[in-house]
Formats: sequence, structure tokens, C-alpha cells
Amino acid sequence: MGDVQLPVAERRLAEATKRAVQAAGGGKVCEDETGLSDTRISCFCSKNDRASISIRNAVRIDGIGAREDGHPHILNAMASLLGAVVIMLPERDGAEPCLRTGVMALSIEVGDVSRAVSDALAGTGEDGAKVTPREAQAALDHIADLERATAKLRYQLEHIGSPPEAPP
Repeated sequence: MGDVQLPVAERRLAEATKRAVQAAGGGKVCEDETGLSDTRISCFCSKNDRASISIRNAVRIDGIGAREDGHPHILNAMASLLGAVVIMLPERDGAEPCLRTGVMALSIEVGDVSRAVSDALAGTGEDGAKVTPREAQAALDHIADLERATAKLRYQLEHIGSPPEAPP
């Protein structure tokens, strides 16, 4: 059932699946993890095949993927299609969270958002003072990064502000 033109949303999911499989180490690693054949996994990665990965296997593959830009790929694509953002929280290693790093990350992201929107409105872009879809997407990408930085800082502060748990 290949070689069909899939809707944009399904093509985005297939591309995200492909990136997740690559981040996980390739088809053979995913085959060993899921029990699915490499050929079947390849179908899930094709923008021309209606076959879709199950949620269970998407979680498995995203879970073994490297923490690279865009990880977890499938979950991020699903969230984006639903108008949401996925935020990977920092590991709690028992050390005091570095709030300076969190605040600096937040400041950088605010600057990136401001710069993207200002540049789009400056009238020097692709379409003059009218914001183009490409400029809007660039600003949205920076806003997603800002939301992640905000959530991470909130997570750190909540950890500091929460009372310690009593031993069992």
C-alpha cells in the first residue's frame, strides 16, 4: 500500500519517525527493541506509505534515541500537530539546580524571540513589513525554545520550593 500522497500531517509524522529511528541507532536497533522487521519500520518512515507506528513502539524508539536536537522526535511531531509543546525536564541528580544557567538560557531565548519578530517587522525581510510564513515559523521555533527554557527554570524552582519528603 505504498506510493500514495499522504496528508501533510502524516508526512510530518513519517519524517519524525525516520529521525527517531536514526537517533536510536538505525533500523536494526529498532528491530531488536520492538520485534518489528526492519522493512516494516522502514514503511513507518516513508512519506509515501500509510503505515503508521504504534504509540507503544513510538515510545520505545523515542526512548532509546540520543538526546539530540528535536528529541523525542515522534512525540514532538505529535505534540506540534496538536498545538502543544513537549518539554524534556532536567534530570534530578540531587545537586542544587544551577539557577544562573536557567536564567541565562531564558534571557537568550527571549532575545532570540524578540530578534526574530523585530527582524520580520522591520520591513527588510523577504516581503517587506509583511511577516512571511517562513519568518513566522522561525519566530515560533524560538518561542518553543523559550517555553522549554521557562519550564526547566520553573521545574528547578519548584524543586527548591518543595518541602523535602519524609523518609518512609
